[in-house]
Amino acid sequence: MSRSLPLAAAAATAVIAVLGACGHSGFAVRPVPAIAAGSVGQPVSQLEEAFGQPRKVDASGIREVYVWFLPSAPSGAPAGLHGCEMEVTVDARSQRVLGYSLSNVGWSRCGEVERRMRVAAL
Repeated sequence: MSRSLPLAAAAATAVIAVLGACGHSGFAVRPVPAIAAGSVGQPVSQLEEAFGQPRKVDASGIREVYVWFLPSAPSGAPAGLHGCEMEVTVDARSQRVLGYSLSNVGWSRCGEVERRMRVAAL
């Protein structure tokens, strides 16, 4: 019984160390709608960092539309294309996000699709 106490203390210390390291990593897993909402007014490069290169960019006049498809495999879904499509309107001059729209594709729901992204250090 006396041996289990040091083992439990070591395990607790390891868990605290791992959680502490994650808290300062500068990354977080967030749902796509939260990422999109937080990007309004920010440079589009933040979304490119989080999601990679868009699959399509339509430029017309002073606005550009960036389109990302974010694949997802919901449990119980039949074989096929599932995910979230995100369209982001960007001011061509400032490269800042003006707005966004999300579309569910297949059985996926955009609110359930998450991505890891860099967050500002506190």
